[in-house]
Amino acid sequence: MNQGNQDKRKQRDYEDDDSEEEEIEQPISVHNKGDMEEEINLDFVFLDPNQKQFHSIKTFMNGYLEGISFKSSELANIICDQVELGTMVGQEDEDNVFGFTTILNIGQIKSNAIGEILHYVDTKSQQFNKQHQQLQHIFQTPKKIGLFINERILNLAPQLVPILHNQLKEDINWLQKEDPSNSLTNLDYLLVITKSFKDNDQQKQTQKKSTTDLNDLIFQKFEDFVFLQKSVVSFRFLSEGSKQTQQVSDFMKTEQDGQICYRLIYLIQLKDYLAQIANIEKYVQQ
Repeated sequence: MNQGNQDKRKQRDYEDDDSEEEEIEQPISVHNKGDMEEEINLDFVFLDPNQKQFHSIKTFMNGYLEGISFKSSELANIICDQVELGTMVGQEDEDNVFGFTTILNIGQIKSNAIGEILHYVDTKSQQFNKQHQQLQHIFQTPKKIGLFINERILNLAPQLVPILHNQLKEDINWLQKEDPSNSLTNLDYLLVITKSFKDNDQQKQTQKKSTTDLNDLIFQKFEDFVFLQKSVVSFRFLSEGSKQTQQVSDFMKTEQDGQICYRLIYLIQLKDYLAQIANIEKYVQQ
């Protein structure tokens, strides 16, 4: 771990006299045993990664490859150790993480977990990606590719999402100034592995349509819809658990039954990702 970067958020705040720690109160609705809805207010803060968050991060990573066994503990350790780039949303003095964004340089990190993820992507691309040769060409320079991991609980307030992405943008800008030789400042592409859904009835009606029709899909993370429109390579395939009922974010759809789950993989240029963050904010405000 780079000890000099351990308190990067504090350093940024110190350099900007007008900056304050980001803290947002979010109401969350919960149900008791009598099905009565109760609203609880929680204060969230945005934090640097640290090892105290390991178990929480590992929980997110366990299902990252649709339940396929891989070294998720190793990946969680890498995420927690990379202090210089990555943002967690949680509560003050608590170790649980409710969401996070990070970017890992796949060509720089020597890890069995990263190797397993790349094997998964390559295998699925050979099966389902009409742009497989283009993907292979881009992957010939792995040090230019970042694995973009963007995970959160389903009921996290949508207003927090643009902040998570903006914090990541600030990390990149901060790194370019403080440590320009860092491998994370020289990325061209981001690799994204995520989920999307389709209604069972709609799947039957549109099964003859092109699989690139984004309007047919429901996105677990709504910003994927924004990013996909700028992707250079994208493909999707039925998840192993697609026949089971899947839960979809209330922000995108209130009906949560009878969804078919797809795994979605895409590449987006880093510059396009950064430019699209402003559109996420507009999307939330609609």
